[in-house]
Amino acid sequence: MLNYIPIVINNLRFYLSAYNFLAMAMWLLFFIQFLSARCSLNATGVLLLNVAQGIAILEIVHALLKWVKSPLASTAAQVISRLFVLLLINLFIHHNPLLQWTRTGIVIVAFAWSITEIVRYSYYLLLLYKHEPRWLLWMRYSFFILLYPLGVSGEWMIFLTPIFEQGISLNLYSIVIGGTLLAYLYYFPVLYGYMWKQRKQKL
Repeated sequence: MLNYIPIVINNLRFYLSAYNFLAMAMWLLFFIQFLSARCSLNATGVLLLNVAQGIAILEIVHALLKWVKSPLASTAAQVISRLFVLLLINLFIHHNPLLQWTRTGIVIVAFAWSITEIVRYSYYLLLLYKHEPRWLLWMRYSFFILLYPLGVSGEWMIFLTPIFEQGISLNLYSIVIGGTLLAYLYYFPVLYGYMWKQRKQKL
């Protein structure tokens, strides 16, 4: 039985390496395409964003199976909230003209998510092989200070699009947004505080 442990560890490392490399590459491709499109989303950009963010659902599986040290609850909350934003982007991007409020939210989210994830997945990839460049370590545990609240601000600009278009009313979307707000009010301080604790440990 013990003879199989190194094989399992190596296979898991290979899988996580492939996952982190793919995720990093997809975010990099999306960001390059987004910049080349003058910070706007076209069909190619939407496709790349869907793939880059969509595969993050596997991170819930990784945390559930304890393949990584990330807490399951906070990982699930972050991934699900982003998938909700992604769904809204796919719905709103076809509106013509797109509200300036929504357009600004998409630009903020594109920058905040892309930079965060390119750095994060690069760091995790090298960490699997015990190689942590000091500059990348600093970026991983410093960029979040600005990018995390910035990203949340962009997400909420997207969340509030229907309310800015139609006004405040009691409907299913308003109820969902209310529940989402409560979740953000709880998880944002938890995740932000967790990152600060990690920063103190790592740096």
